[in-house]
Amino acid sequence: MRAIMVVLVAVSLAACEGLGGSPAAPGPNAADGRNGTNGAGDLVTAESADAQTATPLQEIPSAQRWSHGDEAAKVEANKQVVLKFMQDVLDGHHGDHAGLYLTDDMQWHGGTVGTVAGGKNVGGLMTQVVTSIPDLHTDVKDIFGQGNKVVVRLVVSGTLQGSLLGIPGTGQRLQWDAIDLYHLRDCKIVEEWAGEDFTAFLNDTGTYKAPWIP
Repeated sequence: MRAIMVVLVAVSLAACEGLGGSPAAPGPNAADGRNGTNGAGDLVTAESADAQTATPLQEIPSAQRWSHGDEAAKVEANKQVVLKFMQDVLDGHHGDHAGLYLTDDMQWHGGTVGTVAGGKNVGGLMTQVVTSIPDLHTDVKDIFGQGNKVVVRLVVSGTLQGSLLGIPGTGQRLQWDAIDLYHLRDCKIVEEWAGEDFTAFLNDTGTYKAPWIP
Protein backbone atom coordinates (compact mmCIF):
# COMPACT_ATOMS: atom_id res chain seq x y z
CA MET A 1 0.00 0.00 0.00
CA ARG A 2 2.77 2.46 0.87
CA ALA A 3 4.53 1.76 -2.42
CA ILE A 4 1.34 2.62 -4.32
CA MET A 5 0.90 5.87 -2.38
CA VAL A 6 4.54 6.83 -2.97
CA VAL A 7 4.03 6.45 -6.72
CA LEU A 8 0.81 8.52 -6.69
CA VAL A 9 2.38 11.32 -4.68
CA ALA A 10 5.51 11.30 -6.83
CA VAL A 11 3.40 11.71 -9.96
CA SER A 12 1.53 14.60 -8.36
CA LEU A 13 4.70 16.39 -7.29
CA ALA A 14 6.19 15.93 -10.75
CA ALA A 15 3.14 17.65 -12.19
CA CYS A 16 3.45 20.49 -9.69
CA GLU A 17 7.07 21.05 -10.65
CA GLY A 18 6.56 20.52 -14.38
CA LEU A 19 7.20 23.00 -17.13
CA GLY A 20 4.50 25.47 -18.12
CA GLY A 21 1.95 25.02 -20.83
CA SER A 22 -1.72 25.38 -21.45
CA PRO A 23 -3.87 25.07 -18.33
CA ALA A 24 -4.51 21.49 -17.28
CA ALA A 25 -8.06 20.29 -17.07
CA PRO A 26 -9.34 20.41 -13.47
CA GLY A 27 -10.09 17.20 -11.61
CA PRO A 28 -13.39 15.47 -12.37
CA ASN A 29 -15.21 17.32 -9.60
CA ALA A 30 -13.73 20.78 -10.13
CA ALA A 31 -16.50 22.30 -12.21
CA ASP A 32 -19.71 20.39 -11.68
CA GLY A 33 -20.41 21.31 -8.08
CA ARG A 34 -19.89 17.76 -6.76
CA ASN A 35 -17.87 17.11 -3.64
CA GLY A 36 -18.93 20.52 -2.40
CA THR A 37 -17.17 22.65 -5.01
CA ASN A 38 -18.40 24.86 -7.78
CA GLY A 39 -14.99 25.09 -9.43
CA ALA A 40 -14.38 28.64 -8.20
CA GLY A 41 -13.04 27.92 -4.73
CA ASP A 42 -16.26 29.00 -3.02
CA LEU A 43 -17.66 27.61 0.22
CA VAL A 44 -18.56 23.96 -0.09
CA THR A 45 -21.14 22.07 1.95
CA ALA A 46 -20.70 18.32 2.05
CA GLU A 47 -24.14 16.82 2.40
CA SER A 48 -23.36 13.34 1.14
CA ALA A 49 -20.72 10.64 1.39
CA ASP A 50 -19.34 11.86 -1.95
CA ALA A 51 -18.08 14.98 -0.20
CA GLN A 52 -15.09 13.06 1.13
CA THR A 53 -14.05 11.64 -2.24
CA ALA A 54 -10.73 13.14 -3.27
CA THR A 55 -9.42 13.36 -6.81
CA PRO A 56 -6.46 10.96 -7.33
CA LEU A 57 -3.23 12.86 -6.70
CA GLN A 58 -1.95 12.31 -10.22
CA GLU A 59 -4.95 14.27 -11.55
CA ILE A 60 -4.28 17.40 -9.48
CA PRO A 61 -3.47 20.32 -11.82
CA SER A 62 0.08 21.55 -12.24
CA ALA A 63 1.20 24.33 -9.90
CA GLN A 64 3.31 25.74 -12.73
CA ARG A 65 0.19 26.14 -14.83
CA TRP A 66 -1.60 27.93 -11.99
CA SER A 67 0.78 30.83 -12.63
CA HIS A 68 -1.02 31.30 -15.95
CA GLY A 69 -4.06 32.57 -14.10
CA ASP A 70 -6.02 29.49 -13.11
CA GLU A 71 -6.42 30.42 -9.46
CA ALA A 72 -9.55 28.27 -9.17
CA ALA A 73 -7.54 25.20 -10.23
CA LYS A 74 -4.91 26.00 -7.62
CA VAL A 75 -7.52 26.20 -4.87
CA GLU A 76 -9.16 22.98 -6.06
CA ALA A 77 -5.80 21.19 -6.14
CA ASN A 78 -4.99 22.28 -2.60
CA LYS A 79 -8.37 21.04 -1.40
CA GLN A 80 -7.77 17.67 -3.04
CA VAL A 81 -4.35 17.32 -1.37
CA VAL A 82 -5.91 17.98 2.04
CA LEU A 83 -8.76 15.52 1.39
CA LYS A 84 -6.30 12.87 0.23
CA PHE A 85 -4.19 13.42 3.35
CA MET A 86 -7.23 12.97 5.57
CA GLN A 87 -8.48 9.90 3.71
CA ASP A 88 -5.10 8.16 3.59
CA VAL A 89 -3.51 9.09 6.92
CA LEU A 90 -6.54 9.54 9.19
CA ASP A 91 -9.42 7.50 7.76
CA GLY A 92 -7.01 4.96 6.28
CA HIS A 93 -5.07 4.79 9.56
CA HIS A 94 -1.74 5.05 7.71
CA GLY A 95 0.23 7.29 10.02
CA ASP A 96 3.43 6.27 8.26
CA HIS A 97 2.11 7.87 5.05
CA ALA A 98 1.97 11.35 6.61
CA GLY A 99 5.39 12.31 5.28
CA LEU A 100 4.10 11.95 1.72
CA TYR A 101 1.91 15.02 2.24
CA LEU A 102 4.03 17.17 4.58
CA THR A 103 7.05 19.40 4.03
CA ASP A 104 10.17 18.73 6.08
CA ASP A 105 9.64 22.00 7.97
CA MET A 106 5.93 21.41 8.54
CA GLN A 107 4.44 22.74 11.79
CA TRP A 108 1.28 21.53 13.52
CA HIS A 109 -0.35 23.99 15.93
CA GLY A 110 -2.72 22.48 18.49
CA GLY A 111 -3.52 25.36 20.82
CA THR A 112 -3.05 24.27 24.45
CA VAL A 113 -1.67 20.94 23.23
CA GLY A 114 1.28 22.89 21.81
CA THR A 115 3.16 23.06 18.52
CA VAL A 116 4.86 20.10 16.85
CA ALA A 117 7.67 21.13 14.49
CA GLY A 118 9.13 19.07 11.65
CA GLY A 119 7.42 16.81 9.14
CA LYS A 120 8.77 13.65 10.77
CA ASN A 121 7.56 14.72 14.21
CA VAL A 122 4.11 15.62 12.89
CA GLY A 123 4.03 12.24 11.16
CA GLY A 124 4.82 10.65 14.50
CA LEU A 125 1.90 12.52 16.06
CA MET A 126 -0.44 11.31 13.31
CA THR A 127 0.78 7.75 13.86
CA GLN A 128 0.11 8.03 17.59
CA VAL A 129 -3.41 9.34 16.96
CA VAL A 130 -4.47 6.62 14.50
CA THR A 131 -2.80 3.92 16.60
CA SER A 132 -4.58 5.04 19.77
CA ILE A 133 -7.87 5.41 17.86
CA PRO A 134 -7.62 2.56 15.33
CA ASP A 135 -11.14 3.08 13.98
CA LEU A 136 -10.83 6.87 13.68
CA HIS A 137 -13.19 8.40 11.12
CA THR A 138 -13.45 11.96 9.82
CA ASP A 139 -16.80 13.21 8.54
CA VAL A 140 -16.17 16.31 6.43
CA LYS A 141 -18.98 18.86 6.73
CA ASP A 142 -17.49 21.87 4.92
CA ILE A 143 -14.32 22.55 2.94
CA PHE A 144 -13.24 25.73 1.22
CA GLY A 145 -10.02 27.37 0.14
CA GLN A 146 -8.44 30.64 -0.85
CA GLY A 147 -4.95 31.03 -2.25
CA ASN A 148 -2.66 28.60 -0.42
CA LYS A 149 -5.04 28.02 2.50
CA VAL A 150 -7.71 25.35 2.97
CA VAL A 151 -10.23 25.19 5.82
CA VAL A 152 -12.06 22.00 6.77
CA ARG A 153 -14.94 21.64 9.23
CA LEU A 154 -15.38 18.06 10.33
CA VAL A 155 -16.59 15.66 13.00
CA VAL A 156 -14.08 13.12 14.30
CA SER A 157 -15.18 9.86 15.89
CA GLY A 158 -13.67 6.59 17.02
CA THR A 159 -12.75 4.39 19.97
CA LEU A 160 -9.81 5.18 22.26
CA GLN A 161 -7.85 1.94 22.60
CA GLY A 162 -4.44 3.34 23.54
CA SER A 163 -2.97 6.21 25.52
CA LEU A 164 -3.35 9.63 23.88
CA LEU A 165 -2.40 13.01 25.36
CA GLY A 166 -1.65 11.23 28.60
CA ILE A 167 -5.14 9.74 28.81
CA PRO A 168 -5.30 5.92 28.91
CA GLY A 169 -7.57 4.21 26.41
CA THR A 170 -10.10 1.77 27.79
CA GLY A 171 -12.49 1.54 24.85
CA GLN A 172 -14.13 4.93 25.33
CA ARG A 173 -16.27 6.08 22.39
CA LEU A 174 -15.18 9.50 21.18
CA GLN A 175 -16.71 12.23 19.04
CA TRP A 176 -15.65 15.83 18.68
CA ASP A 177 -15.97 18.76 16.30
CA ALA A 178 -12.96 20.33 14.61
CA ILE A 179 -12.10 23.19 12.29
CA ASP A 180 -8.64 22.84 10.76
CA LEU A 181 -6.76 25.40 8.69
CA TYR A 182 -4.07 24.10 6.30
CA HIS A 183 -1.34 26.11 4.59
CA LEU A 184 0.11 24.45 1.47
CA ARG A 185 3.26 25.04 -0.55
CA ASP A 186 4.07 23.21 -3.79
CA CYS A 187 1.37 20.57 -3.26
CA LYS A 188 2.44 19.77 0.29
CA ILE A 189 1.15 20.83 3.70
CA VAL A 190 3.55 23.23 5.38
CA GLU A 191 1.40 24.22 8.34
CA GLU A 192 -1.81 23.24 10.13
CA TRP A 193 -3.79 25.00 12.81
CA ALA A 194 -5.95 22.33 14.46
CA GLY A 195 -9.05 23.68 16.19
CA GLU A 196 -10.24 20.59 18.05
CA ASP A 197 -13.00 20.51 20.68
CA PHE A 198 -10.80 19.04 23.39
CA THR A 199 -13.53 19.64 25.97
CA ALA A 200 -15.60 16.97 24.21
CA PHE A 201 -12.54 14.70 24.10
CA LEU A 202 -11.97 15.11 27.83
CA ASN A 203 -15.67 14.50 28.54
CA ASP A 204 -15.86 11.34 26.43
CA THR A 205 -12.75 9.89 28.07
CA GLY A 206 -14.15 10.57 31.55
CA THR A 207 -11.26 12.90 32.32
CA TYR A 208 -13.22 16.12 32.85
CA LYS A 209 -16.85 17.19 32.50
CA ALA A 210 -17.41 20.89 31.87
CA PRO A 211 -20.25 22.55 33.82
CA TRP A 212 -22.24 23.27 30.64
CA ILE A 213 -22.33 19.62 29.54
CA PRO A 214 -25.64 17.96 30.60
